[in-house]
Amino acid sequence: MLAGFAAAFLVGDMFLAVRGASTRSVEFLYGVAGFSLAQVFWTVGQLREARPDWRVFLALAVPLSAFALVRLRPPVLPPAAEVAVCIYSILTALSLSVAVSTRRVFYVCGIALLLFSDLMIGMRFVRLPGSGELIGPLYIAAEACLLASFFWGGEWRISHGRISLRWYAIVGGLAAFACFVVAACCYPGGGYNPFRQMLSALGRTEVRRIAYPPCHHWFLAGMFLAAASVAGVWAHLSRRYEGWRRLAAGWGGALNVAGLLTIALVPENVLVEIHNTGCHLAVAGGAIVAAARFRKGGDLVWGCWFLVLIAFFTVCLEVKGIPFNPWVTSTQKALILSFAAWAGWIAWQETP
Repeated sequence: MLAGFAAAFLVGDMFLAVRGASTRSVEFLYGVAGFSLAQVFWTVGQLREARPDWRVFLALAVPLSAFALVRLRPPVLPPAAEVAVCIYSILTALSLSVAVSTRRVFYVCGIALLLFSDLMIGMRFVRLPGSGELIGPLYIAAEACLLASFFWGGEWRISHGRISLRWYAIVGGLAAFACFVVAACCYPGGGYNPFRQMLSALGRTEVRRIAYPPCHHWFLAGMFLAAASVAGVWAHLSRRYEGWRRLAAGWGGALNVAGLLTIALVPENVLVEIHNTGCHLAVAGGAIVAAARFRKGGDLVWGCWFLVLIAFFTVCLEVKGIPFNPWVTSTQKALILSFAAWAGWIAWQETP
Protein backbone atom coordinates (compact mmCIF):
# COMPACT_ATOMS: atom_id res chain seq x y z
CA MET A 1 0.00 0.00 0.00
CA LEU A 2 2.86 2.38 0.79
CA ALA A 3 4.47 1.57 -2.56
CA GLY A 4 1.16 2.44 -4.22
CA PHE A 5 0.98 5.83 -2.52
CA ALA A 6 4.60 6.51 -3.47
CA ALA A 7 3.94 5.65 -7.12
CA ALA A 8 0.80 7.82 -7.21
CA PHE A 9 2.22 10.87 -5.40
CA LEU A 10 5.91 10.85 -6.38
CA VAL A 11 5.51 9.68 -9.99
CA GLY A 12 1.91 10.12 -11.18
CA ASP A 13 1.20 13.48 -9.54
CA MET A 14 4.73 14.74 -10.16
CA PHE A 15 4.47 14.42 -13.93
CA LEU A 16 0.74 15.00 -14.48
CA ALA A 17 -0.25 17.47 -11.76
CA VAL A 18 2.93 19.32 -10.77
CA ARG A 19 4.64 19.47 -14.17
CA GLY A 20 1.40 19.43 -16.16
CA ALA A 21 2.83 17.08 -18.78
CA SER A 22 1.41 17.44 -22.27
CA THR A 23 -0.43 14.42 -23.64
CA ARG A 24 2.09 14.30 -26.49
CA SER A 25 5.14 14.17 -24.24
CA VAL A 26 6.95 11.18 -22.78
CA GLU A 27 6.35 12.65 -19.32
CA PHE A 28 2.62 11.98 -19.77
CA LEU A 29 3.43 8.30 -20.25
CA TYR A 30 5.56 8.38 -17.09
CA GLY A 31 2.65 9.85 -15.14
CA VAL A 32 0.15 7.27 -16.40
CA ALA A 33 2.71 4.54 -15.65
CA GLY A 34 3.02 5.87 -12.09
CA PHE A 35 -0.72 5.63 -11.48
CA SER A 36 -0.80 2.22 -13.17
CA LEU A 37 1.88 1.00 -10.76
CA ALA A 38 -0.13 2.43 -7.87
CA GLN A 39 -3.17 0.39 -8.91
CA VAL A 40 -1.00 -2.74 -9.23
CA PHE A 41 0.54 -2.25 -5.77
CA TRP A 42 -2.83 -1.52 -4.15
CA THR A 43 -4.36 -4.58 -5.80
CA VAL A 44 -1.50 -6.82 -4.64
CA GLY A 45 -1.76 -5.32 -1.16
CA GLN A 46 -5.38 -6.43 -0.86
CA LEU A 47 -4.92 -9.92 -2.32
CA ARG A 48 -3.98 -11.22 1.12
CA GLU A 49 -7.66 -11.13 2.10
CA ALA A 50 -9.65 -11.00 -1.14
CA ARG A 51 -9.65 -12.13 -4.74
CA PRO A 52 -10.93 -10.29 -7.81
CA ASP A 53 -14.64 -10.44 -8.48
CA TRP A 54 -14.37 -11.13 -12.20
CA ARG A 55 -17.98 -10.14 -12.79
CA VAL A 56 -17.22 -6.63 -11.51
CA PHE A 57 -14.08 -6.61 -13.65
CA LEU A 58 -16.07 -7.53 -16.78
CA ALA A 59 -18.76 -4.94 -16.06
CA LEU A 60 -16.14 -2.16 -15.82
CA ALA A 61 -13.31 -3.23 -18.13
CA VAL A 62 -15.51 -3.46 -21.25
CA PRO A 63 -16.98 0.10 -21.14
CA LEU A 64 -13.77 1.73 -19.88
CA SER A 65 -11.73 0.08 -22.63
CA ALA A 66 -14.33 1.08 -25.21
CA PHE A 67 -14.19 4.68 -23.98
CA ALA A 68 -10.39 4.77 -24.15
CA LEU A 69 -10.09 3.09 -27.56
CA VAL A 70 -12.97 4.92 -29.24
CA ARG A 71 -13.27 8.38 -27.74
CA LEU A 72 -9.59 8.96 -26.88
CA ARG A 73 -8.17 7.75 -30.18
CA PRO A 74 -6.07 10.11 -32.29
CA PRO A 75 -6.18 13.06 -32.63
CA VAL A 76 -7.52 13.30 -29.05
CA LEU A 77 -4.52 11.36 -27.70
CA PRO A 78 -1.43 10.07 -29.50
CA PRO A 79 -1.42 6.28 -30.09
CA ALA A 80 1.08 5.57 -27.28
CA ALA A 81 -0.87 7.65 -24.78
CA GLU A 82 -4.14 6.02 -25.81
CA VAL A 83 -2.72 2.53 -25.24
CA ALA A 84 -1.28 3.60 -21.86
CA VAL A 85 -4.64 5.00 -20.76
CA CYS A 86 -6.42 1.84 -21.93
CA ILE A 87 -4.05 -0.35 -19.90
CA TYR A 88 -4.53 1.91 -16.88
CA SER A 89 -8.33 1.63 -17.28
CA ILE A 90 -8.14 -2.16 -17.24
CA LEU A 91 -5.90 -2.10 -14.16
CA THR A 92 -8.36 0.24 -12.41
CA ALA A 93 -11.23 -2.13 -13.21
CA LEU A 94 -9.21 -5.00 -11.75
CA SER A 95 -8.35 -2.93 -8.66
CA LEU A 96 -12.01 -2.08 -8.03
CA SER A 97 -13.02 -5.73 -8.50
CA VAL A 98 -10.64 -6.65 -5.65
CA ALA A 99 -11.82 -3.70 -3.55
CA VAL A 100 -15.44 -4.85 -3.82
CA SER A 101 -14.40 -8.30 -2.61
CA THR A 102 -12.72 -6.83 0.49
CA ARG A 103 -15.96 -5.03 1.42
CA ARG A 104 -13.85 -2.29 3.06
CA VAL A 105 -15.99 0.88 3.02
CA PHE A 106 -13.23 3.48 2.64
CA TYR A 107 -11.15 1.36 0.30
CA VAL A 108 -14.07 0.69 -2.06
CA CYS A 109 -15.03 4.39 -2.00
CA GLY A 110 -11.41 5.43 -2.61
CA ILE A 111 -10.89 3.27 -5.70
CA ALA A 112 -14.38 4.13 -7.03
CA LEU A 113 -13.82 7.88 -6.59
CA LEU A 114 -10.43 7.56 -8.26
CA LEU A 115 -12.10 5.85 -11.20
CA PHE A 116 -14.63 8.69 -11.51
CA SER A 117 -11.86 11.27 -11.28
CA ASP A 118 -9.98 9.53 -14.09
CA LEU A 119 -13.17 9.32 -16.13
CA MET A 120 -13.63 13.07 -15.74
CA ILE A 121 -10.07 13.54 -17.03
CA GLY A 122 -11.04 11.52 -20.09
CA MET A 123 -14.19 13.60 -20.48
CA ARG A 124 -12.06 16.74 -20.34
CA PHE A 125 -9.96 15.36 -23.18
CA VAL A 126 -13.14 15.11 -25.30
CA ARG A 127 -14.17 18.62 -24.13
CA LEU A 128 -17.20 17.73 -22.02
CA PRO A 129 -18.20 21.02 -20.28
CA GLY A 130 -17.89 20.99 -16.50
CA SER A 131 -15.78 17.84 -16.28
CA GLY A 132 -12.56 19.70 -15.42
CA GLU A 133 -14.05 21.19 -12.23
CA LEU A 134 -14.82 17.73 -10.83
CA ILE A 135 -11.36 16.20 -11.26
CA GLY A 136 -9.64 17.83 -8.28
CA PRO A 137 -12.38 17.30 -5.64
CA LEU A 138 -12.93 13.68 -6.69
CA TYR A 139 -9.20 12.94 -6.63
CA ILE A 140 -8.67 14.51 -3.19
CA ALA A 141 -11.67 12.61 -1.80
CA ALA A 142 -10.33 9.38 -3.31
CA GLU A 143 -6.89 9.77 -1.76
CA ALA A 144 -8.43 10.73 1.60
CA CYS A 145 -10.51 7.55 1.58
CA LEU A 146 -7.51 5.40 0.63
CA LEU A 147 -5.38 6.95 3.38
CA ALA A 148 -8.19 6.41 5.91
CA SER A 149 -8.40 2.77 4.84
CA PHE A 150 -4.64 2.37 5.23
CA PHE A 151 -4.34 3.92 8.72
CA TRP A 152 -7.63 2.77 10.30
CA GLY A 153 -7.31 -0.82 11.44
CA GLY A 154 -10.98 -1.18 12.37
CA GLU A 155 -12.37 -0.08 9.03
CA TRP A 156 -16.09 -0.65 8.51
CA ARG A 157 -17.13 -3.48 6.22
CA ILE A 158 -20.04 -3.41 3.80
CA SER A 159 -22.79 -5.66 5.12
CA HIS A 160 -25.16 -6.85 2.41
CA GLY A 161 -27.81 -7.66 4.99
CA ARG A 162 -28.06 -4.02 6.07
CA ILE A 163 -28.83 -2.74 2.60
CA SER A 164 -32.53 -2.62 1.73
CA LEU A 165 -32.57 -4.01 -1.78
CA ARG A 166 -36.15 -2.84 -2.23
CA TRP A 167 -35.50 0.84 -1.65
CA TYR A 168 -32.02 0.80 -3.18
CA ALA A 169 -33.35 -0.48 -6.50
CA ILE A 170 -36.61 1.44 -6.60
CA VAL A 171 -35.22 4.81 -5.52
CA GLY A 172 -32.24 4.39 -7.88
CA GLY A 173 -34.52 3.35 -10.73
CA LEU A 174 -36.89 6.27 -10.19
CA ALA A 175 -33.93 8.66 -10.05
CA ALA A 176 -32.67 7.25 -13.37
CA PHE A 177 -36.15 7.61 -14.90
CA ALA A 178 -36.33 11.22 -13.65
CA CYS A 179 -32.98 11.95 -15.34
CA PHE A 180 -34.29 10.60 -18.65
CA VAL A 181 -37.46 12.72 -18.33
CA VAL A 182 -35.39 15.84 -17.66
CA ALA A 183 -33.11 14.94 -20.60
CA ALA A 184 -36.17 14.67 -22.86
CA CYS A 185 -37.38 18.07 -21.68
CA CYS A 186 -33.92 19.57 -22.38
CA TYR A 187 -33.71 18.14 -25.91
CA PRO A 188 -32.83 21.02 -28.27
CA GLY A 189 -35.19 22.31 -30.90
CA GLY A 190 -38.76 21.63 -30.04
CA GLY A 191 -38.67 18.66 -27.75
CA TYR A 192 -38.05 14.94 -27.84
CA ASN A 193 -40.70 12.58 -29.21
CA PRO A 194 -40.35 9.14 -27.54
CA PHE A 195 -42.57 7.56 -30.19
CA ARG A 196 -40.39 8.70 -33.06
CA GLN A 197 -36.86 8.79 -31.60
CA MET A 198 -34.70 6.18 -29.90
CA LEU A 199 -33.76 6.79 -26.27
CA SER A 200 -30.09 6.98 -27.27
CA ALA A 201 -30.81 10.19 -29.20
CA LEU A 202 -30.75 11.96 -25.83
CA GLY A 203 -27.14 10.93 -25.27
CA ARG A 204 -25.62 12.26 -28.47
CA THR A 205 -22.63 14.53 -28.07
CA GLU A 206 -24.07 16.88 -30.70
CA VAL A 207 -27.73 17.60 -31.33
CA ARG A 208 -28.77 20.05 -34.05
CA ARG A 209 -25.29 21.62 -34.11
CA ILE A 210 -25.23 22.08 -30.34
CA ALA A 211 -22.20 20.38 -28.79
CA TYR A 212 -22.89 18.56 -25.52
CA PRO A 213 -26.43 19.84 -24.94
CA PRO A 214 -27.92 19.52 -21.42
CA CYS A 215 -29.79 16.37 -22.47
CA HIS A 216 -26.43 14.59 -22.91
CA HIS A 217 -25.48 15.25 -19.27
CA TRP A 218 -28.85 14.07 -17.95
CA PHE A 219 -28.77 10.98 -20.14
CA LEU A 220 -25.29 10.15 -18.84
CA ALA A 221 -26.46 10.52 -15.23
CA GLY A 222 -29.52 8.38 -15.95
CA MET A 223 -27.46 5.58 -17.47
CA PHE A 224 -25.04 5.55 -14.53
CA LEU A 225 -27.93 5.43 -12.04
CA ALA A 226 -29.67 2.68 -14.01
CA ALA A 227 -26.48 0.59 -14.14
CA ALA A 228 -25.88 1.03 -10.41
CA SER A 229 -29.49 0.13 -9.57
CA VAL A 230 -29.67 -3.10 -11.54
CA ALA A 231 -26.12 -4.07 -10.48
CA GLY A 232 -27.34 -4.25 -6.88
CA VAL A 233 -30.28 -6.47 -7.87
CA TRP A 234 -28.14 -8.85 -9.94
CA ALA A 235 -25.51 -9.06 -7.17
CA HIS A 236 -28.23 -10.03 -4.70
CA LEU A 237 -29.55 -12.75 -7.00
CA SER A 238 -26.08 -14.20 -7.58
CA ARG A 239 -25.62 -14.54 -3.80
CA ARG A 240 -29.05 -16.07 -3.30
CA TYR A 241 -28.99 -18.71 -6.04
CA GLU A 242 -26.96 -21.87 -6.44
CA GLY A 243 -25.58 -23.80 -9.42
CA TRP A 244 -26.28 -22.61 -12.94
CA ARG A 245 -28.78 -19.99 -11.73
CA ARG A 246 -26.05 -18.36 -9.65
CA LEU A 247 -23.72 -18.26 -12.66
CA ALA A 248 -26.46 -16.94 -14.95
CA ALA A 249 -27.53 -14.19 -12.55
CA GLY A 250 -23.93 -13.11 -11.84
CA TRP A 251 -22.44 -13.18 -15.32
CA GLY A 252 -25.66 -12.14 -17.07
CA GLY A 253 -25.89 -9.17 -14.71
CA ALA A 254 -22.26 -8.28 -15.44
CA LEU A 255 -22.94 -8.30 -19.19
CA ASN A 256 -26.06 -6.19 -18.67
CA VAL A 257 -24.19 -3.55 -16.64
CA ALA A 258 -21.26 -3.58 -19.09
CA GLY A 259 -23.68 -2.92 -21.93
CA LEU A 260 -25.44 -0.07 -20.12
CA LEU A 261 -22.16 1.66 -19.31
CA THR A 262 -20.90 1.18 -22.89
CA ILE A 263 -24.07 2.83 -24.18
CA ALA A 264 -23.43 5.76 -21.84
CA LEU A 265 -19.73 6.22 -22.61
CA VAL A 266 -19.87 5.66 -26.39
CA PRO A 267 -22.84 7.61 -27.82
CA GLU A 268 -24.34 6.49 -31.12
CA ASN A 269 -23.06 9.53 -33.03
CA VAL A 270 -19.46 8.79 -31.95
CA LEU A 271 -19.23 5.18 -33.20
CA VAL A 272 -22.56 3.47 -33.76
CA GLU A 273 -21.06 -0.03 -34.08
CA ILE A 274 -19.61 0.04 -30.54
CA HIS A 275 -22.74 1.73 -29.22
CA ASN A 276 -24.88 -1.04 -30.72
CA THR A 277 -22.53 -3.63 -29.23
CA GLY A 278 -23.35 -2.12 -25.85
CA CYS A 279 -27.06 -2.47 -26.64
CA HIS A 280 -26.58 -6.13 -27.56
CA LEU A 281 -24.61 -6.81 -24.38
CA ALA A 282 -27.30 -5.17 -22.25
CA VAL A 283 -30.09 -7.18 -23.89
CA ALA A 284 -28.14 -10.45 -23.85
CA GLY A 285 -27.19 -9.99 -20.20
CA GLY A 286 -30.76 -9.20 -19.24
CA ALA A 287 -32.00 -12.25 -21.14
CA ILE A 288 -29.52 -14.49 -19.27
CA VAL A 289 -30.73 -13.14 -15.93
CA ALA A 290 -34.33 -13.66 -17.05
CA ALA A 291 -33.47 -17.28 -17.89
CA ALA A 292 -32.19 -17.74 -14.33
CA ARG A 293 -35.56 -16.47 -13.04
CA PHE A 294 -37.63 -18.39 -15.59
CA ARG A 295 -39.94 -20.49 -13.44
CA LYS A 296 -43.59 -20.73 -12.44
CA GLY A 297 -45.64 -17.80 -11.23
CA GLY A 298 -44.90 -14.15 -11.90
CA ASP A 299 -41.44 -14.88 -13.33
CA LEU A 300 -42.99 -17.00 -16.08
CA VAL A 301 -45.37 -14.16 -16.98
CA TRP A 302 -42.50 -11.66 -17.13
CA GLY A 303 -40.37 -14.05 -19.19
CA CYS A 304 -43.14 -14.61 -21.74
CA TRP A 305 -43.78 -10.86 -21.97
CA PHE A 306 -40.09 -10.23 -22.69
CA LEU A 307 -40.10 -12.90 -25.40
CA VAL A 308 -43.11 -11.30 -27.06
CA LEU A 309 -41.54 -7.83 -26.97
CA ILE A 310 -38.15 -9.00 -28.25
CA ALA A 311 -39.76 -11.06 -31.04
CA PHE A 312 -41.93 -8.12 -32.11
CA PHE A 313 -38.94 -5.75 -31.93
CA THR A 314 -36.90 -8.12 -34.14
CA VAL A 315 -39.72 -8.40 -36.67
CA CYS A 316 -40.05 -4.61 -36.82
CA LEU A 317 -36.33 -4.31 -37.53
CA GLU A 318 -36.17 -7.01 -40.19
CA VAL A 319 -39.39 -6.51 -42.15
CA LYS A 320 -38.95 -3.65 -44.59
CA GLY A 321 -42.66 -2.90 -44.86
CA ILE A 322 -42.93 -1.90 -41.19
CA PRO A 323 -41.98 1.77 -40.65
CA PHE A 324 -39.15 2.35 -38.18
CA ASN A 325 -41.16 5.17 -36.62
CA PRO A 326 -43.19 4.63 -34.54
CA TRP A 327 -42.97 0.83 -34.25
CA VAL A 328 -39.29 0.25 -33.47
CA THR A 329 -38.90 3.36 -31.29
CA SER A 330 -42.10 2.67 -29.34
CA THR A 331 -41.26 -1.01 -28.82
CA GLN A 332 -37.83 -0.02 -27.52
CA LYS A 333 -39.42 2.17 -24.84
CA ALA A 334 -41.84 -0.63 -23.91
CA LEU A 335 -38.92 -3.06 -23.54
CA ILE A 336 -36.84 -0.64 -21.44
CA LEU A 337 -39.74 0.29 -19.16
CA SER A 338 -40.74 -3.37 -18.79
CA PHE A 339 -37.20 -4.37 -17.88
CA ALA A 340 -36.95 -1.55 -15.31
CA ALA A 341 -40.30 -2.53 -13.80
CA TRP A 342 -39.19 -6.19 -13.68
CA ALA A 343 -35.97 -5.29 -11.83
CA GLY A 344 -38.02 -3.26 -9.34
CA TRP A 345 -40.48 -6.16 -8.94
CA ILE A 346 -37.57 -8.53 -8.23
CA ALA A 347 -36.20 -6.15 -5.60
CA TRP A 348 -39.63 -5.90 -3.96
CA GLN A 349 -40.08 -9.68 -3.98
CA GLU A 350 -36.59 -10.46 -2.70
CA THR A 351 -36.63 -8.03 0.23
CA PRO A 352 -37.89 -9.68 3.45
